[in-house]
Amino acid sequence: MTGAQYIVDSLIRRRVTDAFGIPGGVILSLIYEMDNRREEIMPHLSYHEQSAGFAACGYAQSSGKLGVAYATRGPGFTNLITPIADAYCDSIPVLFITAHTASCPPEGMRVMDNQEIDSCNMVSNITKLALRVDDAETLVDDFERLCDTALEGRKGPVLLDVAANLLNQEIPVNKKNNDCKDDNADYEAIKKEIVASILNASRPVILVGDGVNQAEAKELLHEFAKLSQIPIISSRFSHDTVGGEEHYFGYLGSHGMRCANFIISKADLIISLGNRLHFPTSSKSFSEIFTHAHLIRIEIDKGEFQREIPNSVFFQADLSRVLKCLTNEQLDYGQHTEWLKVCNILRKELCEVDMNEAVRAIAQCLSIAPRDWTVVNDVGNNEFWVSRASVYSKDTHRTLYTKSFGSLGCSIAKAIGVYYATGKPVLCFVGDQGLQMNIQELQYISQHHLPIVIILVNNAVSGMIKDRQVPFGRFLHTTKESGFCSPSWRGIADVYGIHYWEMDETIELATIKHPALIELSVEDTIGLSPSLPKGTSCQDLRPALPKEKYEYLNRL
Repeated sequence: MTGAQYIVDSLIRRRVTDAFGIPGGVILSLIYEMDNRREEIMPHLSYHEQSAGFAACGYAQSSGKLGVAYATRGPGFTNLITPIADAYCDSIPVLFITAHTASCPPEGMRVMDNQEIDSCNMVSNITKLALRVDDAETLVDDFERLCDTALEGRKGPVLLDVAANLLNQEIPVNKKNNDCKDDNADYEAIKKEIVASILNASRPVILVGDGVNQAEAKELLHEFAKLSQIPIISSRFSHDTVGGEEHYFGYLGSHGMRCANFIISKADLIISLGNRLHFPTSSKSFSEIFTHAHLIRIEIDKGEFQREIPNSVFFQADLSRVLKCLTNEQLDYGQHTEWLKVCNILRKELCEVDMNEAVRAIAQCLSIAPRDWTVVNDVGNNEFWVSRASVYSKDTHRTLYTKSFGSLGCSIAKAIGVYYATGKPVLCFVGDQGLQMNIQELQYISQHHLPIVIILVNNAVSGMIKDRQVPFGRFLHTTKESGFCSPSWRGIADVYGIHYWEMDETIELATIKHPALIELSVEDTIGLSPSLPKGTSCQDLRPALPKEKYEYLNRL
């Protein structure tokens, strides 16, 4: 068995069905081998290596399986670095593969062989593991170690930089047994701590993060929510884990839902499930919460506990196992009906605040999209409007974001990966700037007739940065007058052979079975709202509520 045959065989055994990349001389043997077994694993030609990486991220995010992207050496590899960073920051399990034919340049020499660079060192801080493999004796064990590392614990990207000759060389395939890693968490103690804390609390809250999706624990979370009957709030990127749940009250943050921010400001117990709590610990707006609220944190990655938060206890544990312990129907979580009444008053009073025409239009799109479609978002004001629309419409679609890294222009490529992972249509929201970042992938979508419906949220400006420029009284590269411009999107759709509509036309999303571009025109005066001024209490968002209303809600 050659190195290429082993790699492909191992990926198939791990249920990987699709890989994304662009051919290059050093990796041709790997691509040929994938093509030889295309009934089991299909190599897909992207039109930019960055898009190949993002497609692999979308595949992994939506399936929970290992994503795979490949690129040739040198510039092919360096084009993967942005999606590698995106996967690292968002804990996405992706195997990135490149190859080499020469040694790394010795210290002090800039270039010894064309296109050869020290790829592993370049990404060592944004991968869980990066290995350069030159020895046939170690290829099998190194490859299995990489794949296991990507998928275990807190997931993330890994890099294989393999010597090209090993792909055609016969290799020994006697794989070593990997040592099983013990889970040392005391789940009985964790259960007792959480149950007793909820029972003794007056105003407990469940705070959900994307760790729930990472642990594939969504159904367990819903079961826990029904048994405990306490309010749930989330991070903005995790609304899809609890969308439609009766006691879900939205997401918190500096651009969050006012209702959720009010609720956490009143809580006396916060059960954090897979949430990084990524606010600055010195933030007056959020740190004051923990002067009166006890915090219990469940996290798989002990590195997250380096962010010290007062009045808290933490447990490094598998979230799905914790939730299994908490879903025993014999457990007593007490009664919190009065607290739920307060939360429902907040929701009723604030549900229509901060709505705008963009949010309402997006909510309408979400309401008519079939439930088995996946929603993919890009970066910009458009993603915040999608988040708000999702909560407002009680949407239950699986919804993907680029969260911590914020990679503008990733959504089209991610949608391609999502389609191959799910086999279902994809609803992709993107702004007029983000679409131009990887516009070449429209060719792939059109060429392969993928049922990807792109909702282009077009405000004809670089909206998020324009909002930040308002206090300076000067726009630069964010408006047509200051240098930012977009093409005719109807013309773009025509060139790529993609169906085009304007949003004001009657559109039946459920009937679309082909590539489509739907343009939603938005006034450029609609900015990102609400926002939290530095130093104010987390519930005191701007634009400010009427004084009497704010004081009434604050007293509840």
